[in-house]
Amino acid sequence: MISLNEHDCSPLLLSQRECSAIDMDIQSATSKAGVARTLDHYDLSKDDFVAGFPHLVQRVQGLPDEDPEADTDETPPNS
Repeated sequence: MISLNEHDCSPLLLSQRECSAIDMDIQSATSKAGVARTLDHYDLSKDDFVAGFPHLVQRVQGLPDEDPEADTDETPPNS
């Protein structure tokens, strides 16, 4: 029997594997834009994210809006 805990992404109907993958992708995101791409990839709404992953909401709120790499518009010199 599977025990329910705060990281089981209830009330969403996802497998534990899907929940773990989403959790890992969100935790490794470097921006809110990255989180949005993850939610889009897994076809999750923001409401579903908040309901299923409440333990990650505060972390996401602290992320910058855009990817840090997007701020650097450096073109490598031609050799």
